[in-house]
Formats: sequence, C-alpha cells, structure tokens
Amino acid sequence: MKKEDIVFSDWHRWVFGTAPPSFTGEVAIRALLIFIVMLIIVRLLGRRMKGQMSVSELAVVLMLGAIIAGPMQIPTAGLLPSVVVLVAVLAMHRLSNWLAFKYRPVELAQQGDLALLLRDGCLDLAALQRQALSQEQLFGQLRNQNIAQLGELRRVYFEANGHLSLYKLPEPQPGLSVRPRADTLPATTGPAQGVKVCANCGHVPAAADHAGHNCLRCSAQDWVPATL
Repeated sequence: MKKEDIVFSDWHRWVFGTAPPSFTGEVAIRALLIFIVMLIIVRLLGRRMKGQMSVSELAVVLMLGAIIAGPMQIPTAGLLPSVVVLVAVLAMHRLSNWLAFKYRPVELAQQGDLALLLRDGCLDLAALQRQALSQEQLFGQLRNQNIAQLGELRRVYFEANGHLSLYKLPEPQPGLSVRPRADTLPATTGPAQGVKVCANCGHVPAAADHAGHNCLRCSAQDWVPATL
C-alpha cells in the first residue's frame, strides 16, 4: 500500500480493509473451516495440551496461532497450505514427544528439570537464583497453599511445569514466617518463644550458635523471631 492510499476519512478501509465487502462472508466460512481443523489437530496433540503446558507445548500453541491467522484474514492466502503446516507441526510435536519418552536428555532439553528450593525448613538461595525466583515470589506461592512458616516443610520442589510440590514434616518446627514481616508476630509461648531465625535463608541456629552474628548457612546478619 502506498502512502497516498492512507486517507484518514476512508471509512471503507477502516471497516473492510483493502478487501471487498464480499470477503467478509468468506472470512466467516474460512474461520469455521480452520476451527474444525484446529479441533482435530489439538485433539491429536494429546491431553497435555488441555492441562499445564511445558515450554515446547507453549511454543506449539504460539505457532498454531500464527499459522491460522493468515488464511482467515488475507484474501490471497489459501487454506490448504495452512492445513499442511498444521499437520507438519502435529508430526513434529508427536516426534519430539516420542524422542523425549525414549531419551532423558531430550526430555530435559524440552521441558527442563525440577529444582530443590527448600530442604528441612531452609531455603536453597543458589537454586532460587538459578530459577530467577525471589523469596517473596516463593512465599506468595506458599501462602496460596496455606503454609504459614518454613518449619512446616521438609522439601519444596519447583517442577518443570512451574508448580510447587510440597512435602511437610510430621511435626512442624520453629521457622521463618512466609507472611509479610510487618504482619508477623513473635511467639509469646511454646517452643518458638525467643528463637531467632535467619530472614535470608530460614536457618534456625542451634543452642550452641550465636544468633545475632553471621548466619552459618548464608552469612547474612538479618535475624527475626521464629514462628510455629
């Protein structure tokens, strides 16, 4: 389209674009046909496409959106080439899934691996950094799963699909509260009374340690009252 073809008051171009008005009805038929083909393709892609998607499956969904956009809106674009591309994407996706099933390195390359974020109430700060996950982001997800403090947890795994898997201790221990610090009250009774915990990693020092100095796990000097 040339520069002189752009006229602000050209309402026909605003409504119909450069295609004739009769193309509007064709767009509806094209959209219906593409919708039917997409239903078949997504059904053949597998049940995981209806659940939590991996990185490779998210890439497939983005590709599908790009493929079907052209034939539905561009008068000069045919339906058959897009259907062929959709079938090719389906074949590549099924092949990649088969390779991931057969070979563990392929699965790791496609979906990534899980990460251990917490062990026995203490955060693995290096793992958090590798996953680009801040302490507050993790605490927000733990609050959504009704976790009040880190001493309740034996392990926290960050799964490849982005979900957290929690394994709790049989008996909660004093630990770092996951609530905002301004909303955290020190324990006035019970085993957590007077116990200090590292606000950086959640380490609870033993009686022989000296709370108030550097944390033995992360070297931080930020101590807060533990909760239970």
